Amino acid sequence: MKTFERFFPFGILAVAVLMLAGKFFGAPAGRVREMSLYEAGRLPVQHGGRVQPLDSFARNSLTIISGKQEVEEIIPGPEKKVVTRSAMEWLLDVWSRSAKADNYRIFRIEHPQVLRLLKLDDRPGSYRYSWAEVSASHDLLIARVDSASRKDREQRSLEEAKLVELGSHYKLYFEIRNRQKPGFIPAPDDAKWTTYEDVLHAAAEKFGPAARADAARAVQAEMDSRPETFTLLIKKHIGDESILEQARRKPDGEEKVREFVFTEEVRERTAKAVRDQMIDQLPQTFPVAAHLEAVLDAYRRDDAGAFDTAVAAYHTAVAPELPAGQVSRVATESRTNAFDPFLQCSVLYIGVAVFAALSWLVWQKPLNRAAFYLACVTLVVHTAALAARMYIGNRPPVTNLYSSAVFIGWGGLLLCITLENWYRNGVGTFVAGFLGFATVRIARFLGASGDTLEMLQAVLDTNLWLSTHVTIVSLGYVATFVAGLIAFVYIGRGMFTTQLRGEEGRRISGMIYGVICFATLLSFVGTVLGGIWADQSWGRFWGWDPKENGAVLIVIWNSLILHARWGGLVKARGMAVLAVLGNMVCAWSWFGTNQLGIGLHAYGFDNRLATGCAVFWIFNLMVAALGLVPLRFWASFGPEPAKA
Repeated sequence: MKTFERFFPFGILAVAVLMLAGKFFGAPAGRVREMSLYEAGRLPVQHGGRVQPLDSFARNSLTIISGKQEVEEIIPGPEKKVVTRSAMEWLLDVWSRSAKADNYRIFRIEHPQVLRLLKLDDRPGSYRYSWAEVSASHDLLIARVDSASRKDREQRSLEEAKLVELGSHYKLYFEIRNRQKPGFIPAPDDAKWTTYEDVLHAAAEKFGPAARADAARAVQAEMDSRPETFTLLIKKHIGDESILEQARRKPDGEEKVREFVFTEEVRERTAKAVRDQMIDQLPQTFPVAAHLEAVLDAYRRDDAGAFDTAVAAYHTAVAPELPAGQVSRVATESRTNAFDPFLQCSVLYIGVAVFAALSWLVWQKPLNRAAFYLACVTLVVHTAALAARMYIGNRPPVTNLYSSAVFIGWGGLLLCITLENWYRNGVGTFVAGFLGFATVRIARFLGASGDTLEMLQAVLDTNLWLSTHVTIVSLGYVATFVAGLIAFVYIGRGMFTTQLRGEEGRRISGMIYGVICFATLLSFVGTVLGGIWADQSWGRFWGWDPKENGAVLIVIWNSLILHARWGGLVKARGMAVLAVLGNMVCAWSWFGTNQLGIGLHAYGFDNRLATGCAVFWIFNLMVAALGLVPLRFWASFGPEPAKA
């Protein structure tokens, strides 16, 4: 038994490492119908002001429209079959099999009035609808979206807000479907990024008229030589022969019917002829566009060999035209997408928190060690993910709300591992798991808005201040949250268990105190650096901007806790309650100020974030209220039960 206890933590460590290795090295090998969609996903394109892999464009676009990075294709039949398609499959289907892709249910519509407006069925559970279903009310949708968009955001009803949101998703799908996004390099002698639609327009201007004339002559010659074709077309468009005869009896009826049918057929045949001729000319006029067309054509035909060959040709044609190091960055981003490190971290964080919590109940040392080793593995993965993001974007770790979430999770993990290495009581690892999982889930939510490596906000315009002020302020958030979560543990274990009697209670109280000291220092330095940045960027050190006020509130609150402790106004229990309330102050500075819609830092607005902040504050108030229960009612500090 002792041998098992000794090797149990190493067994957990080995399982975690093997799981991560399998995911990392196995991810790029996936093939669909023998076609390497991973290699296709590595194709470099331009979107959102940066060069990125096609896979990122597909994932981000589908996430914006649907809230997910995959779609479900419903295959009709006696037994309805549902097949899950990746974002890359979805994008390639949109471009090469639009009739099929238009029936994928990707638009999430939940508001009942919007559903009634568009005459859509209620679908509890998924609430997703296809382009074919939504576009059936195209004119009505566009008119209502245009009307709602003219109002200020604060004046829109919930229905109008949902309509505007749906309209933006509808427009994005339309632009993707019509090849208006993303951009790519059209030719070696022209480094300008352009879209596939632009290429086809340019080609049409160059030799479109001749193609149309050739197509018209070809159709006319065929119909003159095959009268039966004319009869078939008449039946196709008119349908009933009796109606056809009535139409022919009218003045010039025969000619009008012939003109209608012939014109319709010429339009279809001409369009195909023009497109075919343009595509034939692409290798000479726009080589990269020709490679893309070859990729889509092979995908349309399910020709795996031709698909992989065309993908390789695209890579070969584009790579020399990219700036130095860009090919490597695109490849790194593609591999990161496939591995999805933050999803792996979320699983590991759950394991860390569970093992740490169980160690307080049973099998203390083995479970505690397992949680610590798992936390160290998680730190490696989380650090590698941050490093990859910094390399891809050529920026410091914190550039937007999404990156602040994953950075705070990383900083909390590093701080908590340090605490656990000193105290070895499971508190550090539990807080690391709890905070890490929460921040990764918050980041997942924030990532639903699209590209998480987007161009920077105007206020974040220099690497110098991103590397100093923003990073240090974020570390101040980290320490404040860690102190508040340790206070959660103190209140919870103190109230409901006897585990904090004696030395353990003093140790956890010491952890809260030490982290608050650290948080005060970081918050103060970060706020001062922010003032220096503001002075250089905007000509004033302090402007009472909501974000500035939020930062100084953290400094004031942490200072208040320390002064209350030093002055004897509060003891361990009071300090824990104040630290819990510090979570509320920190959440307000991090997210709340952005929801006001005012000031120089008013970005990342989202009603759901405001709701999340409110729920978080209510939860913290409940924990603080629990902490205010007199100590005589706490299991750890109340009177000891009489011995039998």
